[in-house]
Amino acid sequence: MGLMDKFSDPSLFDSLSFGDKMAGSAVTMLMGMGITFVVLMLLWGVFALMGKCMSSTAKKGDKASAAETKANATPSVAAPAAAKTDDVLTAVIAAAIAAYQSEGGTGNLVVRKIQRLSGETTLWTNAAREDCIESRRF
Repeated sequence: MGLMDKFSDPSLFDSLSFGDKMAGSAVTMLMGMGITFVVLMLLWGVFALMGKCMSSTAKKGDKASAAETKANATPSVAAPAAAKTDDVLTAVIAAAIAAYQSEGGTGNLVVRKIQRLSGETTLWTNAAREDCIESRRF
């Protein structure tokens, strides 16, 4: 009869020496940790495989949607500088985003220069000020 058989039998457990009990405990601990490690590695592998499948599917879908966008894209005309309504501003922003995405933009947009406009404050400035004031009220 092996050590693990004696270790698992409650009637024989009391007859084991301290060293045998510690050896049986170590074997049990290592088996439990080993099984847990193997299962976690299998889960990791499954998730990695699913991630690769999802990213390859997403890339195929992005190429198809980019081709459709280029086919349906119309040249956009910038709004005149004098127009300051929300609708015009929304249209300009939407056109800029559509143009960026149709050129294959992947989210690496970099703003090179920001310059303050002289004259009246814009709607965006007023909205930012109101938001800042609202956030500090108790």
